Amino acid sequence: MIPEPGPDHDVIVRFSPLVARNVSEVLWHSTQRVLPNDDGSIDFHVTVSGLNEISWWILGYGKEAEVRHPPALREMIRKHIDELAKKYS
Repeated sequence: MIPEPGPDHDVIVRFSPLVARNVSEVLWHSTQRVLPNDDGSIDFHVTVSGLNEISWWILGYGKEAEVRHPPALREMIRKHIDELAKKYS
């Protein structure tokens, strides 16, 4: 992921069991930590500079990813989804 200007953000994304293996097998970022959950999902923890690039990466996983933290990134993803819903309505 390419660093952006601005403060660092601690990000947590939950990935469903369907994509958990794919996400956990790749080194996406030097700060990443992957924590498995009992249901087969994973919580992906990373510290990034800026939220734009990671938002596009998360959106690429569609419904198989859920931003858990920070609220600003969760809201950014929600706005993208709302705009997509309007286009496809």
